[in-house]
Amino acid sequence: MFGSLHRRARHPIPLTVAALLIAGLVTPAAAAPAALALTQHVNPFIGTDNSNSPNPVPGGAGGSTYPGAVVPFGMVQFSPDTPTASPSGYRYSDTKIEEFSLTHFNGAGCANNEDLGILPVTGTLGTSPGTNWTGYAGAYTKANESAAPGYYKNRLDTYNTGVELSATKRTGFMRLTYPSTTTARVLVNSSRSATGNRNGSIAINGSQLTGTFTGGGFCGASKTYQLHYAIQFDRAPTGFGTWLGGTVTAGSASTSGVNSGGYVTFDTSANPVVQLKVGVSFVSVANAQANLAAESPGFDLAGTRTAADTAWNDVLNRVQVTGGSAADLQKFYTALYHVFQNPNIASDVNGQYRGFDQAVRTASHTVYQNYSGWDIYRSWASLIALLAPAESSDIAKSMVLDGQQGGLLPKWSHNSNEHFVMNGDPGPIVLSSLYAFGVRGFDTAAALALMDKSSNGGTTQGGTIRGRQSGYLGRHYITEDPSDSLEYSASDFAVAQFAKAVGDTAKYNTYMTRAQWWANVYNPESGYVQKRNADGSWAWPVSPASPSGYTEGNASQYTWMVPYNFGGLINLMGGPKTAVQRLDHHFTQLNGGLSQPYFYIGNEPEHGVPWAYHYAAHPQGTSAAVRRVMTESFTTAAGGLPGNDDLGATSAWYVWSALGLYPPTPGADVLALHGPLFPSITVTRPSGTLTVNGTGAGPSAQYVQGVTRDGVASTRTWLRYGDISGNTTLNFTMGSSPGTWGTNAADVPPSYNDGFTPPPPAPVLGTNLALGKAATASTPCNADEAAAKAFDGSLSGKWCSLASGTKFLQVDLGAAQNVGSFVLKHAGLGGETTGYNTGAYNVQTSLDGTTWTTVVNVSSVRASRSHHTITQRQARYVRLNVTTPANNGNTAARIFEFEVYAG
Repeated sequence: MFGSLHRRARHPIPLTVAALLIAGLVTPAAAAPAALALTQHVNPFIGTDNSNSPNPVPGGAGGSTYPGAVVPFGMVQFSPDTPTASPSGYRYSDTKIEEFSLTHFNGAGCANNEDLGILPVTGTLGTSPGTNWTGYAGAYTKANESAAPGYYKNRLDTYNTGVELSATKRTGFMRLTYPSTTTARVLVNSSRSATGNRNGSIAINGSQLTGTFTGGGFCGASKTYQLHYAIQFDRAPTGFGTWLGGTVTAGSASTSGVNSGGYVTFDTSANPVVQLKVGVSFVSVANAQANLAAESPGFDLAGTRTAADTAWNDVLNRVQVTGGSAADLQKFYTALYHVFQNPNIASDVNGQYRGFDQAVRTASHTVYQNYSGWDIYRSWASLIALLAPAESSDIAKSMVLDGQQGGLLPKWSHNSNEHFVMNGDPGPIVLSSLYAFGVRGFDTAAALALMDKSSNGGTTQGGTIRGRQSGYLGRHYITEDPSDSLEYSASDFAVAQFAKAVGDTAKYNTYMTRAQWWANVYNPESGYVQKRNADGSWAWPVSPASPSGYTEGNASQYTWMVPYNFGGLINLMGGPKTAVQRLDHHFTQLNGGLSQPYFYIGNEPEHGVPWAYHYAAHPQGTSAAVRRVMTESFTTAAGGLPGNDDLGATSAWYVWSALGLYPPTPGADVLALHGPLFPSITVTRPSGTLTVNGTGAGPSAQYVQGVTRDGVASTRTWLRYGDISGNTTLNFTMGSSPGTWGTNAADVPPSYNDGFTPPPPAPVLGTNLALGKAATASTPCNADEAAAKAFDGSLSGKWCSLASGTKFLQVDLGAAQNVGSFVLKHAGLGGETTGYNTGAYNVQTSLDGTTWTTVVNVSSVRASRSHHTITQRQARYVRLNVTTPANNGNTAARIFEFEVYAG
């Protein structure tokens, strides 16, 4: 059945795969489908320019992707760097290239990498490249530029020189086609990176150049690392030299220092082609040379390019989708391509790598590095576990090694350095998500010990990850930043789930109790997650659109970041009906940025919010929101990612969305179902094949009408990873309008209440008797803020009045009705400051519109939502009289919804 909670019994002795198959405990994997030519659908330029976000996070205006040559998880990302591209290295709208460098991050929000710049030029060297590197930049024509997985091609008009790039795991390949000249040169900058110039070295020995490059400084940090390199040309140069600072020395074979580099010269009169290949290592020059010899033994660009294409095609074929438009296929496979670019291989062909203690170590498995934890824990980790279980096992091992060598699981690490970027404690969530989605083969006892250590004063590389843990434990919330409080609670939830999975009940209980401290930063009066003072009082008023006091977001956005207890959150909000209205209002905009009270797909904290509708038994809201985002915020243009990709996080969101299922609860094994974009999807894994069929699926059919799993129908809107871990077929029936599937309270995904006394279920109020009925009111503030706005069932507009004296709002129910309760939704729920929430008012009822009885009378209030229950009575007319329009002295009355119920 869907979402089975049963766990298979543990066996006291190992069983062979054959025995497990006979016992029925392992499902034999189906034969993999024939490979398709999928790299043709990848457009590496998607995400290389700015999106449409009106007020993005710093560094998050565009996808910050790069178009250059890389293979899955490659150590080398050989790509062009352009003048205005920070933080990615490359911007599509630029038409000059400053260099082709060996390292890049896919979508990080801070300037990074761009290590070891290589630039072909012609002519004499004038000013030293050490002091005028950008003066040698080459202009190019966009029509001459192209890119494909593992390959990049361009032509530098300034030098009339063609450039082609490809890559293996640990090496880059460059083919240069010069004009006929005796001054064809290759400049190698051993000092310059995206974060400044540092000490470097270069040694020229015939056709080989070797040296060490110093990089680092990610997000303003002082930490550095060394990248060792070996460059081999396909022929001996006719000349060479070096530079240091402002001095160029022809014939010099070596130099070192800041602003250093070297060049080699070729005569291309008879042969215009010059080829070079470069191996890198974080351990030594000798290892860089060994990597080069092992992975790129000859000078075969076509072979290197074909091998890279094959590597990508093999990875992309793990998910075969068919039946979509050319644009949808391009968006999907480009997103999947971006998902597999990070983390990066850190170990050399001999198994050596540089550990988090900076010692040279050796591992028998591939070691990975570079984790943007805060970004990737939300959906990337579960996706990579689903699609790459073998690689994910090594990723998990690598994270544990980092913790054992440095002190804690990595938070936001760059190569062998922890940089402590962003907030919270994401490492445990990444590992817990990997485990929940089937990843094994790593030391779970060591992993749990490291998770627990972070909460008990642990440090890594001399710094704490949970720097606010003391206050968190003392108050059960973080006063400095409510979003950080939610991050700590989210990590605690993941630790609890991991502890439970590996059998540690005591730690499960401890961390589940802490996980429920999310409720301590939710203010029922304002209806938002907000700042809470050290004495327990709440900061007031709350401006839902203001990013002040939140990490890359605002109150409107962070209030939904309780993905493991949406049920509790929705009850605190007043129930599913209010939650759906608030979500509908939230999705007024899809990429609102930091200073709008709307959804912001361009940054990770809100990635799971569309699935909050599921927990309110309103899955059609999820389907509509997800499909709108996929259509409007993701495109095939250079600005086609709605925000920086953050090492594959934003792209992972799109992949899950297109598959029709999404992991709404980081650290747990839950999958919410919302229906696929494509009619046919096949996910091939070692443990079995997941087939997702979408009958009628397509751009105009986003609503699920029904679902079967292996032929068994279910109205539940979720399942667990275990339900799809073997050979499984999910059949969705899709339609262009919402159905009844998943709309019962019993259909919603699980909320986790251990360690928590949940609030009483919100009362089910039934039908809003005032919805759409005739209304009158005091003179509105503006023509579009008339009385009807308060009775339209939506928070998208309001009744506003500046009339003198008492302001009234009245509805005619059309006939005498039994009336028993009223709900008022004030300015705060509409995204305005809670200072505008109504301060004092009364509610009256009447049968004839002349004789009125006051049934509710309140003053000195400031709540964003008010629910008043009265003894049931007959009424045709209901009237709200506002005597104090706002609690901050403002003179305008504002009511977003006035609802009347029988019960």
